[in-house]
Amino acid sequence: MVHLIVDPASSARSKNGVRIHREGLESADVVELGGLLVTSPQRTLVDLGRALHLRDSVSAIDYALNPVRSTVENRVTKDELFEVHDRVVSPRGGRQAMKAIEFGNGLAANAGESESRVVIFELGFPDPILQRRHVNPRGGFYYTDTEWPDYRTIGELDGRGKYLKEEYLGSMTPGEAVYAEKIREDHLRAEGNSFARWGIDDIREPRRLQRILTQAGLPIVR
Repeated sequence: MVHLIVDPASSARSKNGVRIHREGLESADVVELGGLLVTSPQRTLVDLGRALHLRDSVSAIDYALNPVRSTVENRVTKDELFEVHDRVVSPRGGRQAMKAIEFGNGLAANAGESESRVVIFELGFPDPILQRRHVNPRGGFYYTDTEWPDYRTIGELDGRGKYLKEEYLGSMTPGEAVYAEKIREDHLRAEGNSFARWGIDDIREPRRLQRILTQAGLPIVR
Protein backbone atom coordinates (compact mmCIF):
# COMPACT_ATOMS: atom_id res chain seq x y z
CA MET A 1 0.00 0.00 0.00
CA VAL A 2 1.33 3.41 -1.04
CA HIS A 3 0.27 6.29 1.18
CA LEU A 4 -0.02 9.65 -0.57
CA ILE A 5 -0.59 12.98 1.17
CA VAL A 6 -2.54 15.46 -0.94
CA ASP A 7 -3.92 18.96 -0.47
CA PRO A 8 -7.08 18.97 1.66
CA ALA A 9 -9.00 20.40 -1.29
CA SER A 10 -7.91 17.63 -3.69
CA SER A 11 -10.54 15.37 -5.25
CA ALA A 12 -8.18 12.36 -5.35
CA ARG A 13 -9.60 9.07 -4.05
CA SER A 14 -7.96 5.98 -2.59
CA LYS A 15 -7.77 3.15 -5.14
CA ASN A 16 -5.49 0.59 -6.81
CA GLY A 17 -3.17 0.19 -3.83
CA VAL A 18 -2.87 3.92 -3.17
CA ARG A 19 -4.34 5.37 0.02
CA ILE A 20 -5.01 9.11 0.02
CA HIS A 21 -4.54 11.31 3.09
CA ARG A 22 -5.77 14.91 3.00
CA GLU A 23 -3.45 16.87 5.23
CA GLY A 24 -1.36 19.99 5.16
CA LEU A 25 2.40 19.67 4.75
CA GLU A 26 5.05 22.22 5.60
CA SER A 27 8.34 22.43 3.70
CA ALA A 28 10.19 20.85 6.64
CA ASP A 29 8.00 17.75 6.29
CA VAL A 30 9.17 17.03 2.72
CA VAL A 31 12.51 15.72 1.46
CA GLU A 32 13.68 14.37 -1.88
CA LEU A 33 14.69 10.73 -2.12
CA GLY A 34 15.66 9.11 -5.40
CA GLY A 35 13.96 11.87 -7.35
CA LEU A 36 10.70 11.51 -5.41
CA LEU A 37 9.23 13.87 -2.85
CA VAL A 38 8.59 11.95 0.37
CA THR A 39 7.83 12.83 3.96
CA SER A 40 10.85 13.47 6.18
CA PRO A 41 11.95 10.75 8.61
CA GLN A 42 10.54 12.80 11.48
CA ARG A 43 7.13 13.26 9.86
CA THR A 44 7.05 9.64 8.71
CA LEU A 45 7.73 8.33 12.22
CA VAL A 46 5.04 10.53 13.74
CA ASP A 47 2.57 9.31 11.11
CA LEU A 48 3.54 5.70 11.84
CA GLY A 49 2.92 6.38 15.51
CA ARG A 50 -0.58 7.55 14.65
CA ALA A 51 -1.41 4.59 12.42
CA LEU A 52 0.40 1.46 13.62
CA HIS A 53 0.37 -0.85 16.60
CA LEU A 54 2.75 0.33 19.32
CA ARG A 55 5.24 -2.53 18.78
CA ASP A 56 5.59 -1.62 15.09
CA SER A 57 5.88 2.14 15.49
CA VAL A 58 8.34 1.80 18.41
CA SER A 59 10.50 -0.54 16.31
CA ALA A 60 10.79 2.14 13.63
CA ILE A 61 11.40 4.93 16.16
CA ASP A 62 14.04 2.91 18.03
CA TYR A 63 15.88 2.32 14.76
CA ALA A 64 15.95 6.00 13.85
CA LEU A 65 17.06 7.02 17.36
CA ASN A 66 19.95 4.54 17.40
CA PRO A 67 23.17 6.26 16.22
CA VAL A 68 24.73 2.97 15.10
CA ARG A 69 21.82 1.34 13.30
CA SER A 70 20.46 4.45 11.60
CA THR A 71 22.09 6.47 8.83
CA VAL A 72 22.68 10.21 8.56
CA GLU A 73 19.67 10.40 6.21
CA ASN A 74 17.15 8.80 8.58
CA ARG A 75 18.55 9.57 12.03
CA VAL A 76 16.30 11.61 14.32
CA THR A 77 16.16 12.92 17.88
CA LYS A 78 13.27 12.77 20.30
CA ASP A 79 13.09 16.56 20.40
CA GLU A 80 12.55 16.57 16.63
CA LEU A 81 9.77 14.00 16.92
CA PHE A 82 8.06 15.94 19.71
CA GLU A 83 8.24 19.13 17.63
CA VAL A 84 6.63 17.50 14.60
CA HIS A 85 4.04 15.78 16.76
CA ASP A 86 2.99 19.02 18.46
CA ARG A 87 2.75 20.73 15.10
CA VAL A 88 0.79 18.19 13.06
CA VAL A 89 -1.16 15.92 15.43
CA SER A 90 -4.48 17.00 16.87
CA PRO A 91 -5.09 16.49 20.60
CA ARG A 92 -7.80 13.97 19.74
CA GLY A 93 -5.54 11.70 17.70
CA GLY A 94 -2.20 12.40 19.32
CA ARG A 95 -2.20 10.08 22.31
CA GLN A 96 -1.12 6.98 20.39
CA ALA A 97 1.73 8.73 18.57
CA MET A 98 2.93 10.47 21.74
CA LYS A 99 3.02 7.15 23.58
CA ALA A 100 5.20 5.64 20.83
CA ILE A 101 7.62 8.59 20.87
CA GLU A 102 7.89 8.59 24.67
CA PHE A 103 8.43 4.82 24.71
CA GLY A 104 11.20 4.84 22.09
CA ASN A 105 14.77 4.93 23.39
CA GLY A 106 17.03 3.78 20.56
CA LEU A 107 18.88 1.18 22.66
CA ALA A 108 17.44 -1.94 21.04
CA ALA A 109 19.88 -3.76 18.77
CA ASN A 110 17.13 -4.90 16.39
CA ALA A 111 13.39 -4.74 15.78
CA GLY A 112 12.80 -7.95 17.75
CA GLU A 113 14.23 -6.36 20.88
CA SER A 114 12.00 -3.32 20.37
CA GLU A 115 8.95 -5.53 20.00
CA SER A 116 9.96 -7.53 23.07
CA ARG A 117 10.15 -4.40 25.20
CA VAL A 118 6.68 -3.28 24.11
CA VAL A 119 5.11 -6.68 24.78
CA ILE A 120 6.86 -6.90 28.16
CA PHE A 121 5.33 -3.52 29.03
CA GLU A 122 1.88 -4.52 27.79
CA LEU A 123 2.01 -7.72 29.85
CA GLY A 124 2.63 -5.65 32.98
CA PHE A 125 6.15 -6.79 33.86
CA PRO A 126 8.77 -4.37 35.25
CA ASP A 127 10.54 -2.26 32.65
CA PRO A 128 13.90 -3.85 31.73
CA ILE A 129 17.25 -2.16 31.23
CA LEU A 130 18.58 -2.62 27.70
CA GLN A 131 22.18 -3.31 26.70
CA ARG A 132 23.53 -3.42 30.27
CA ARG A 133 27.29 -3.93 30.37
CA HIS A 134 29.06 -6.79 32.18
CA VAL A 135 32.78 -7.50 32.40
CA ASN A 136 33.95 -10.49 30.37
CA PRO A 137 36.50 -12.38 32.53
CA ARG A 138 38.46 -13.12 29.35
CA GLY A 139 38.64 -9.47 28.40
CA GLY A 140 36.19 -6.91 27.08
CA PHE A 141 32.51 -6.71 27.94
CA TYR A 142 29.20 -8.45 27.47
CA TYR A 143 25.99 -6.54 26.75
CA THR A 144 22.64 -8.06 27.66
CA ASP A 145 19.52 -7.64 25.48
CA THR A 146 17.23 -6.96 28.42
CA GLU A 147 17.89 -7.16 32.13
CA TRP A 148 16.14 -6.76 35.47
CA PRO A 149 18.97 -6.19 38.01
CA ASP A 150 16.57 -6.06 40.97
CA TYR A 151 15.46 -9.60 40.13
CA ARG A 152 18.88 -10.86 38.97
CA THR A 153 17.28 -11.87 35.68
CA ILE A 154 18.63 -11.49 32.14
CA GLY A 155 16.34 -11.75 29.11
CA GLU A 156 17.67 -12.71 25.68
CA LEU A 157 15.93 -12.77 22.30
CA ASP A 158 17.16 -15.85 20.46
CA GLY A 159 16.37 -15.43 16.78
CA ARG A 160 17.71 -18.01 14.35
CA GLY A 161 19.74 -15.34 12.58
CA LYS A 162 21.86 -14.95 15.69
CA TYR A 163 23.46 -18.32 14.92
CA LEU A 164 23.08 -18.45 11.12
CA LYS A 165 23.45 -15.04 9.46
CA GLU A 166 26.90 -13.76 8.49
CA GLU A 167 26.14 -10.27 9.81
CA TYR A 168 25.90 -11.75 13.33
CA LEU A 169 28.38 -14.60 12.98
CA GLY A 170 31.31 -12.59 11.64
CA SER A 171 34.15 -15.07 11.22
CA MET A 172 32.53 -17.74 13.45
CA THR A 173 30.77 -20.88 12.34
CA PRO A 174 27.26 -21.57 13.73
CA GLY A 175 28.75 -24.14 16.11
CA GLU A 176 31.33 -21.66 17.36
CA ALA A 177 28.58 -19.06 17.88
CA VAL A 178 26.55 -21.49 19.99
CA TYR A 179 29.61 -22.37 22.08
CA ALA A 180 30.54 -18.71 22.55
CA GLU A 181 27.00 -17.98 23.72
CA LYS A 182 27.23 -20.85 26.21
CA ILE A 183 30.48 -19.44 27.66
CA ARG A 184 28.90 -16.00 27.84
CA GLU A 185 25.85 -17.35 29.68
CA ASP A 186 28.07 -19.30 32.10
CA HIS A 187 29.96 -16.11 32.97
CA LEU A 188 26.75 -14.13 33.49
CA ARG A 189 25.17 -16.89 35.59
CA ALA A 190 28.30 -16.91 37.75
CA GLU A 191 27.37 -13.35 38.75
CA GLY A 192 24.14 -14.73 40.25
CA ASN A 193 21.85 -14.09 37.31
CA SER A 194 19.16 -16.35 35.91
CA PHE A 195 18.23 -16.41 32.22
CA ALA A 196 14.97 -16.13 30.31
CA ARG A 197 15.17 -16.82 26.58
CA TRP A 198 12.49 -16.35 23.95
CA GLY A 199 12.07 -16.17 20.19
CA ILE A 200 10.05 -14.14 17.71
CA ASP A 201 7.14 -16.61 17.91
CA ASP A 202 6.91 -15.98 21.66
CA ILE A 203 6.63 -12.22 21.06
CA ARG A 204 3.80 -12.78 18.57
CA GLU A 205 2.03 -15.02 21.13
CA PRO A 206 2.30 -12.87 24.29
CA ARG A 207 0.94 -15.57 26.59
CA ARG A 208 4.01 -17.65 25.78
CA LEU A 209 6.32 -14.78 26.69
CA GLN A 210 4.30 -14.17 29.84
CA ARG A 211 4.84 -17.79 30.88
CA ILE A 212 8.59 -17.60 30.18
CA LEU A 213 9.06 -14.43 32.24
CA THR A 214 6.85 -15.64 35.08
CA GLN A 215 8.83 -18.88 35.30
CA ALA A 216 12.00 -16.76 35.46
CA GLY A 217 10.65 -15.13 38.62
CA LEU A 218 9.50 -11.75 37.29
CA PRO A 219 6.33 -10.32 38.86
CA ILE A 220 3.50 -8.51 37.10
CA VAL A 221 3.50 -5.01 38.56
CA ARG A 222 0.92 -3.14 36.43
